[in-house]
Amino acid sequence: MNLGVGVNSCFFKKEYVKIISSGISGLLILLTCISASADQFDTLSYSASAGFTFDNNLFKLPSGVDPQLAIGQSNKSDVIQTESLGINLDKKYANQEIIFRGNVTNNKYNTFSNLDYTNSVYSAAWNGNLTSRLSVGLSDSRTQSLNTFADIHVYSRNLTTIDTSHLSADWWLQSNWHLTFGATNSKTTTSQSVINNQSYTSKVAEWGVKYAPANGSTMAFVSRIIQNENINSPLNYYLLVDTQSTDTQMELDLNWLPSGKSMLSGNLINIIHQNPTFNQRDFSGTEGGINYLYSFNDKTNLNISFNRGISSWYDFSSSYIVNDTFSIAPSWQTSTRTNMHIAVSRSKANYFAPIVPNTTARLDESQTETLGLNWTPQRSVTLSASIQNSNRNSNFSSYVYDDKSANLSLQINF
Repeated sequence: MNLGVGVNSCFFKKEYVKIISSGISGLLILLTCISASADQFDTLSYSASAGFTFDNNLFKLPSGVDPQLAIGQSNKSDVIQTESLGINLDKKYANQEIIFRGNVTNNKYNTFSNLDYTNSVYSAAWNGNLTSRLSVGLSDSRTQSLNTFADIHVYSRNLTTIDTSHLSADWWLQSNWHLTFGATNSKTTTSQSVINNQSYTSKVAEWGVKYAPANGSTMAFVSRIIQNENINSPLNYYLLVDTQSTDTQMELDLNWLPSGKSMLSGNLINIIHQNPTFNQRDFSGTEGGINYLYSFNDKTNLNISFNRGISSWYDFSSSYIVNDTFSIAPSWQTSTRTNMHIAVSRSKANYFAPIVPNTTARLDESQTETLGLNWTPQRSVTLSASIQNSNRNSNFSSYVYDDKSANLSLQINF
């Protein structure tokens, strides 16, 4: 990595702390200090970014709700300032590879300062070939995020932290056929215990067979068992919420390269969800999706996808959600330094399996439109701007909302 004396001097001076604390305007000043940029083949690289997001309905309140009564403020909009530092390591040696990605982000709310938080995320992985036929991977990761207010109507800070450890193995049988194995241990913790957002652990064991011809396409079949257990949460006899559950899954996965300009990927997963005590909450179904990417030329791409997800939900009128989402996202490289992208999505969420007879099932319909622009004045500097409009209609009035947001951010890699 060729940073040069000038860059190191600028980066480690006391002024750098002031630059980060002042957001985008400070980072713009930092551009004048950059005399060399990170190379894409560098083993070790760093990043710094800052940005602002304006959200005119931060808590996703329905239009008829008085913000003063719901959140204690007459104004339901806010400006969120973020500053972030990151590190990236990718080292290859013989038949092994070590990867590390880490990022620390400070999130500061101008009006609702009780939501301020700092999140730390990372992913570390080791991949290697133990023999000519056996490859193994070990990974560990952490993600942290502020919970959405769209479905959980708790208008205070609630952070979710997910820690995941994973072991994978691939045994080449013969020709294009492989056997795959995997084991995952994860822990999800929330700073506030809410009925549809609880802390729990998951243990996953899976095995499968994969067909991988030389053209880069793959097809795989995987069998999976997931054991879930809530943390410090007793049986809830009022809403019939169990302390444990088991998911049995069978997955078919496909990645196909029909031409040099297109790629088709997708999967189908059959799910059987079972509870040991309250079998009224059991469900089964099929989830998955399909994604098609087409490149018209070097500057224009189109991405189309359809996805179905199934997840648990606990109230009197439903036990699980089936969410269908269709999206289309074209992008254009309008110049050597500028990229524009659009994303439009439509989704429908159906709620099933009430535990109280003759209750009305919830039905949501949502849509989101996003327009974004990335400008790269230098290889190591990216300025991004986007605007987004989203809304949801529901037969449950408390889940109806309209929301508009805008974002401006700057990232520097070195």
